[in-house]
Amino acid sequence: MEIEDVISYTLIAGVVISIAFVVTGVALIFIHGGAQGLTLEQIGSVHSLVNTSTTTPEKVIQGIPKLDGLSFIYMGLIILIATPVIRVALLIGDFAKNKDVLYTILSLIVLINIMIAIFLVPALIIK
Repeated sequence: MEIEDVISYTLIAGVVISIAFVVTGVALIFIHGGAQGLTLEQIGSVHSLVNTSTTTPEKVIQGIPKLDGLSFIYMGLIILIATPVIRVALLIGDFAKNKDVLYTILSLIVLINIMIAIFLVPALIIK
């Protein structure tokens, strides 16, 4: 199997799994009438306290076995964000295997930029 096929299937799988988590999360919110101690009205309010800054990955992982709808939605978003990161990592591996130094370095720079945007910039903005 060629690397292009692996990358293609990875992107498709990431999007499909992400959609499945989000749809399941929305269904669970309606079934339970809320999530994470919030009612359906509080979640859907214009002034809702629900956003990605109010949760952590640990809280999301702990909420999955409890069938918490918001945790499922957040996990879907995490998977969706991780999908292109995995794509870049696969490209780095392929370029390194083929000894293509220029594209390996360029892909590493892209990966570093993505990691800065995901982890460092939000930490700077929140403070």
